[in-house]
Amino acid sequence: MEFKRILEDLIRVVLLVCVLCVSSSDGRCKKTENKRKLPLTIGVLEGETSGYTVKNMEFSGDVKQCFHDPHFVVLHVQSDLRIITDGWTEIEEGMRRALSKQAGESKTFNLIIGPFYTNLAMMLEKNHIPYLVTDYKGFKDIDMSRVQDRTNWRTLVEIRPPAQEQNMAVVDLFQKEKWESAVMLMPKNEADNQECQDLAQQMVGRGISVIPYSIDPEEARKMIKQAMRNFQLLNQKQVVMCSPRDAKDRLIQQLLKVAKLYNLLMDVDLNFIFVDSSSNLEPLAGADQMYRLRLFSARCKLYAFRYFHPPQEGESGDANVAIAKDAASVTKDALAAYLYKITEPTNVIKRKILLKALKGVRLHGDTGLIRFNGTGQRVNYTLYLYNHGGEDMYRKVGEWIPSGSSANDRLNMTQVDDDDDEDSDQSGIFPDTVNVVVVEEEPFVMKKLPNSSMNNEGNDRYEGFTVDLLRKLKEELKFKYRIYVSPKNAYGVKNMDDGTWDGMVGEIMSKNATLAMGAISITSQRETDIDFSQGIISTGINILIYKPQEEYNIFQFLFPFSLYLWLAIIGASIFVSFVLFLLDYTNPNRKFTPKETLWYAVGTLLKRGTDFSPKPVSQRILSAGFTFFVLITVSSYTANMAAFLTTKSLEKTINSFDDLSESEQAICTVDKSATMKFFEKGHSPVYKRIWDTIVAVDGLVPNASSGRDRVMNKECAFIFDFLINEYSEYKKCCTKAVAVPILMQEHGIGMAQGAPFKTKLNIALLKLKESGQINQLKKKWWDDKRQCNVASDRANRAQFGLTHTAGVFILALFGLVFSVAFFLFKKFYLRRKLKKQAQKAEKEKELLCKGSPSSV
Repeated sequence: MEFKRILEDLIRVVLLVCVLCVSSSDGRCKKTENKRKLPLTIGVLEGETSGYTVKNMEFSGDVKQCFHDPHFVVLHVQSDLRIITDGWTEIEEGMRRALSKQAGESKTFNLIIGPFYTNLAMMLEKNHIPYLVTDYKGFKDIDMSRVQDRTNWRTLVEIRPPAQEQNMAVVDLFQKEKWESAVMLMPKNEADNQECQDLAQQMVGRGISVIPYSIDPEEARKMIKQAMRNFQLLNQKQVVMCSPRDAKDRLIQQLLKVAKLYNLLMDVDLNFIFVDSSSNLEPLAGADQMYRLRLFSARCKLYAFRYFHPPQEGESGDANVAIAKDAASVTKDALAAYLYKITEPTNVIKRKILLKALKGVRLHGDTGLIRFNGTGQRVNYTLYLYNHGGEDMYRKVGEWIPSGSSANDRLNMTQVDDDDDEDSDQSGIFPDTVNVVVVEEEPFVMKKLPNSSMNNEGNDRYEGFTVDLLRKLKEELKFKYRIYVSPKNAYGVKNMDDGTWDGMVGEIMSKNATLAMGAISITSQRETDIDFSQGIISTGINILIYKPQEEYNIFQFLFPFSLYLWLAIIGASIFVSFVLFLLDYTNPNRKFTPKETLWYAVGTLLKRGTDFSPKPVSQRILSAGFTFFVLITVSSYTANMAAFLTTKSLEKTINSFDDLSESEQAICTVDKSATMKFFEKGHSPVYKRIWDTIVAVDGLVPNASSGRDRVMNKECAFIFDFLINEYSEYKKCCTKAVAVPILMQEHGIGMAQGAPFKTKLNIALLKLKESGQINQLKKKWWDDKRQCNVASDRANRAQFGLTHTAGVFILALFGLVFSVAFFLFKKFYLRRKLKKQAQKAEKEKELLCKGSPSSV
């Protein structure tokens, strides 16, 4: 096969060398009259919204010397040719109108390029105009596809492999695997299922039982669910999804969703065969679909034949674009061959010779080897059978060729690896040692402490979450790596003047590193210049502050009530005492003396009561009102006191970004980080004030460790990745992470755009996630590294200590001292008073004795 390919290329080169002879030494064409360039008019069929890139073809060399740049005349199927509504009757007139509007001096078409329409093929046959067919069916609306119309049109040249032969490949697969039956899903619209009907007929003709279901795209999910329930009840093992217009109907995607819902993708005995003769198969090629539907973990087989290889990361997978490029290549090669075939100078292009040149083209295009037989049908092509699920997804499991007398001759099911994967088992996804650029940031990447008992060289110098993750990826994907720190230990900022990056992103773009790992967030600006893997762990931005210290006051028991309320309570008690004294003043047996009324108010207020109660109705009414007043006051005080003492009285603290922006606290963040760019471009007034503060206090630090050190020195509040701030809170007990995280993002692995290993890397990451290994690493480097007992702090917060009730003890002690002092004062005062009274009585007695007459 390889020798044959080389021989064809050699023949092509010889042909081009011969064509060189048609050019004169002065650069003018010898094959035309007066050595002038030939006019070339090409009609390009387009739907109302469809377009082909053949209009972008450019000539070079001898073709450019002998042909004018082509006039491309766009022929809209309905608005110009009116094929759908009027059939063949308006085609010629529509072509003339389009020709006069778009090609001016051109009188006729030399070539028509576009999908197949029976009525158009008939009119072009009549006028001997070559018809280069890019698809066996028309655009949205068709008159008859090439599946139904099997006429051998003499002017037809078909680039796309025939749908009937692609169906034959599917039937050969059934016979090769000895499958005897299948459920077939197809579009309900007869114009869209002509290929499916042909496939069903071929299967039945080879003895394969077919259970067909017609699916209305408008109710696809509901109808496919019903079909899959019946599929399970019938204990079938093969499902054929025939969707010739899947870009419009989306039946393949709906089937995959239902299969995932019913857990059919995990059944190792099931086989799904997808038939889309355009080879687009978009739901099986998009990375988003692959991850969302978990195709990488499917245990069933997801088979599909393709005539070109599935696109790699960063490549376009549009089969229409590939066909259009091949149509342009066929046209240019045919024009070159035409110059070789004409025998005498001419001033017009001879269509029969051009048609013969088209059928004689041999080239390797985007859709593989392109050759045509005498009727213009493509031959000698290869269909590749791919399994699109499981760990070996996108691996060829077979090749099919149209020549051969039996299924075994046509279909080879031996494992065929892509050239790019020949050494994959030995060297993994990377052929050489991979450079991995990182930023030293706790706990993602840290240098180990020097230890004489350990080898701290090379990659062993580092430890952390990212280092452990890298080791697990190495085990999964089999590759070697070398870790190095980003220049200036920076993540990377884009220079808006010249578009260059520094830091980790710059290392990827300059190809110094293959992977960028660590606490690097996936941002839109970064992803415009490099690619990222899927997210590893979620992150955001919050604030790290110095932990507020508890404020103590020995008179905290007074804080539940304000000073004015205390004064009001005291005033009310004195007033009630005064009123009681007045009400009892005229009572001859009054008990409410000034001393007793005051004691009554104090006893009631302290819920002690008194030795007697008022008896007059007026006094009892006053006493009831005052008692109710005391009940409400004491209950309110008790409730407020309980709440107040169970909550720490802290210094004025910051709990949100609003609080931070309104405070006088200095603010800092990491220089050249996504956090810095976010606040620098802040659209909110809060974020603008924060950025102004950062700039004013020179708050840009080189890394998170420097920011944490400044927080511990009470120099600033540090804004950064909340995972890093959380780690700092666990390790440094004097710090605290506050505020609800903003700018929620994910950390990912950076790589060059279009990196071919991106899909395999993402699959490996998903496996690590699903097995819980990433959560285990997060627990290891965050929860298990905790040195601050937050639970103990919370428990202590609910315990009363002497600091909470010191004022009460002081007040009790004051009462004790005052009472003792009063007692001693009274005791000594009364003793002295009695002594004086006794002395005075003695003196008076002596005076009385001296002045009495009886003493004479």
